[in-house]
Amino acid sequence: MDATELIERRLKLHDLRVLMSVVDEGSMGKAAKRLGTSQPAVSQAIADLEYSLGVRLLDRGLHGIMPTPYGRALIRRSVAAFDELRQGVKDIEFLADPTTGEVRIATPIAATPLTIRPAYSPTWRS
Repeated sequence: MDATELIERRLKLHDLRVLMSVVDEGSMGKAAKRLGTSQPAVSQAIADLEYSLGVRLLDRGLHGIMPTPYGRALIRRSVAAFDELRQGVKDIEFLADPTTGEVRIATPIAATPLTIRPAYSPTWRS
């Protein structure tokens, strides 16, 4: 199975969010509380990720749960993916907003400094 197929079929955004929460909180119980779910559901999401990737993502230690190097790599990329998705939603909201947009005005070049530029000087882009 190639990487694209793995992502499409096996990795779930929810499971990545769970992983990020577990590491942020330092425990599965605290992450479950933060996510409004049960600790067994959090454990299952982590187990599903580890099974899909074939590596251990978390280590349990005296100071709580810590990501392995594999976990850190996945979290770093997950943060970037969520940032991109968040920006995509903002882009859609902007495009769907009927009060924003782009206006194009056709005018002879010689008339532009006298008519258009003075009216729109604060927002003028050349």
